[in-house]
Parts: sequence; C-alpha cells; structure tokens
Amino acid sequence: MTSTPLTNSQIKKKALERLKGKWGTTISFSVFKSAFLLIFVTVELLLYVIFRHIGIEYSFYPSFLLGTGLGRFMLSVRILLLLFLFTPEYYILRRLMIDIYEGNNFVETRRYIQYNSRKIHPKSTLASVLPTMLKFFAAIPLLIGAAGIYYFGFKHSGDTLTTVDLFLFMLSIGFSIVWTGVFIHYCISLTMTKYIMSLNPRANVFDACDLSVKLMDGNHGRYLSLLLSFAKYIPLLLLIYPYFVFEPYFKMTFIAFAEDVMRSYWQDKYPAMIKRWNKYAR
Repeated sequence: MTSTPLTNSQIKKKALERLKGKWGTTISFSVFKSAFLLIFVTVELLLYVIFRHIGIEYSFYPSFLLGTGLGRFMLSVRILLLLFLFTPEYYILRRLMIDIYEGNNFVETRRYIQYNSRKIHPKSTLASVLPTMLKFFAAIPLLIGAAGIYYFGFKHSGDTLTTVDLFLFMLSIGFSIVWTGVFIHYCISLTMTKYIMSLNPRANVFDACDLSVKLMDGNHGRYLSLLLSFAKYIPLLLLIYPYFVFEPYFKMTFIAFAEDVMRSYWQDKYPAMIKRWNKYAR
C-alpha cells in the first residue's frame, strides 16, 4: 500500500527534528563552503589587480577568456579546479548532511571517502558533470530561441520588419516560452541524481539519471511548491549572516523531500561499505 506523500509542513518539521542538537555542525559546514568560495573569489581579484598592475590585460569577459592565450589558460585552470576540487568537496558535504539526517557517524564517512578518494571522487565528479551537460544540451534550443528574439527584435529594431521577419520574431518568442517550461521540467527531473549517487557511490551515473526522471514523474509540482515556500526568507538572507543558519535548514529539508520521493529506493549503501572497510581494509 502506497503511503501518502508528506506535505511541505511535514517535510520541514522532519528536517528540523533531524537538525536538533546538530545545528553547530551543520552551520560549520556552511561556513566552510562559504570560506572555500571566498578564497576562490579573493584569488581571482588578486590576480586581476596583479595583472593590471604589471600591464597585462586580464578580464572576465568571454572575448578575453576565449580569444587570448592567457584567458584560455585561466579558463582551463578554473574548470580543473571545479572538477577536481570544488565538485568532490561539495559531494562530501552533501554526503555528510545525509549522515546527520540519518543519525550516522559522519566522521567515519569522511574518513572512508578520504581513504577511497581515487574511487569516489571520479564518480562524484561525473555525477555532477553529466547532469550539467544534459541540462546544457537541453538549453540549446532555448538559446536558439533567445538568439531569434534578439536578432529580430533588437538588432534590427530600427529596420522595417518584413512579414516573414515578424513571423519568425513571434515564433521565437512563443518557442522560447514553451521551451523554458520544458527546460525547467527536465532540470527538475534530474534533481534526484545527486542524492542517488550520494547514497550509493558505486551506482552507474546514467542509471541514476534515468531513475531520477522516473522518481520525479508527478513530483515536479511538489518540488516547485517546496522551493517557493522558502521565498519568504529571501529578505532575511540580505543580512548575510542568517544564511549560515538557513542553508542547513534548506539542505536538510530537501534531503527529507528526496527520501519521501525515493521511498523504497532510499537505500544508503555507505554504512555497510564503511563497516566492511573497517573490518577488512584498515
């Protein structure tokens, strides 16, 4: 017998219950991630100031990043950092939040991932890159529609549009509106992929994407409703400091949502893997 899905209020209440006594730990995770980003931004600004000071052109515009040797080199460095530093760390933080949600020993999980990083980190990177690439390909028609709107509506706004031009302009607008909905629907369909891979690092990423689409069928409205329910906190986040309290609550809420959506598919493989590792590998 299928149980009734939890409401937004029930999901949030469950998240708050799992956070009891763990606020300090989860807030430290948010501070760590923010510090990580702050260091990256600080280095970027320092490089900009240094290069400008010694007379070398340096900017963040696409024309520089793609059209110059230095720009392409720096872009490559950023991509490598994203793939091999930021992505694995974000995977670990998500996994540790799941441990806190389930009441597991997250220190053991952190140690296990550290000792098995050669196996887990490539999978965590692929689990992030593949859905991103799928979303990028899904966005290409939307970009084409936007290009049509720009070309016929703005670039030639001073010229007299022919009947064909006007038709293509209106077609671009209509297509962009429709495809925006399709794109959002597709992106939501892939939201369970990161949780599936966080529960089982040995899972096939392509299978995880397929399972995510299957699980989210009929749950897109629930996801949007839960996401929009946090909109009331946006003015509070402008004060910056509340963010460190809000993010654990937000993350834990969506872990609870993922568990409710996945139901019998919510099978955490990490505890058994850690137990075997503690027994045989150490």
